[in-house]
Amino acid sequence: MAKPLIQVLEQKVSRTWRELQELYPKLKKYNAPKVKINNRMWRTAGLAHCEIHSVEFSSKFFNRYEFEMYREIVPHELIHVADFIINGDDPTNFWHGPMWCKMMQE
Repeated sequence: MAKPLIQVLEQKVSRTWRELQELYPKLKKYNAPKVKINNRMWRTAGLAHCEIHSVEFSSKFFNRYEFEMYREIVPHELIHVADFIINGDDPTNFWHGPMWCKMMQE
């Protein structure tokens, strides 16, 4: 029997977070963000809630684009949280700024 999406997603988030911790030791003080699946998100694949250390993903997008969600969207949202921890909420670097882009490439 297949594992529920939330369990698989939590494992992927934990694994990706550990990889980020190796690249950015400052993150070792933090557990992986809390994961939520939202059945009502229809226009956005994922959201990072940096201030409360959580990420939220759309079940609709997982149903249609599972591979892309794991490969692109999960790391994308986790890097928002990591960028917030490392660089704070400086408006000049916020969201898809230079540090976020560098982290995505790594």
